Amino acid sequence: MSGDGDKMEQFDTLFLSIAQHHPQGASQLLDTFVNFLSRKTDFFTGGEEGAWEKLVMSTFKKYEKTSRAQHEAELKERREREARLKAAAAKKQEKQAPKSAEITELTDAEAEQLQAEIDAKKNNSQSAPSAPTSEVIGDDEEESEKGKLKPNKGNGCDLENYSWTQTLGDIEVSLLHSFLM
Repeated sequence: MSGDGDKMEQFDTLFLSIAQHHPQGASQLLDTFVNFLSRKTDFFTGGEEGAWEKLVMSTFKKYEKTSRAQHEAELKERREREARLKAAAAKKQEKQAPKSAEITELTDAEAEQLQAEIDAKKNNSQSAPSAPTSEVIGDDEEESEKGKLKPNKGNGCDLENYSWTQTLGDIEVSLLHSFLM
């Protein structure tokens, strides 16, 4: 059958060219072809009575079956692809959805212990060394500069564990000794 299909495909460009001259579609194209057969061949008169009708119907039925099978396969593939896309989108949305907070009941003793841990963490974070020595740009600067660190004298930045400066020719990075250990 694939050999027949290859032979049939050799006429595709010819039939597409003819079809472009039939703006009313397949019915106009079919009408033109049948008119050609009646005028230029013995298609209707050359055989037994009704032979042409049997030939036309068997040919149409043959291609109807293959066309419907191909159409059904395409529909099935499209539905499967859409189902996969929906499943992937639902999975992605599920991953992106914020996890709901769980409510856990605590006994009074557990609540006191938890509060003590929270207070201890809060006290430890307050006693830790404070922010970097570079100044944070305040409200008096431009909108786009808010929240950014001002550069140090060497056009770099001084942070908690290191600082750096830069020129057009070189960059100097200084690390704290305690940070290296």
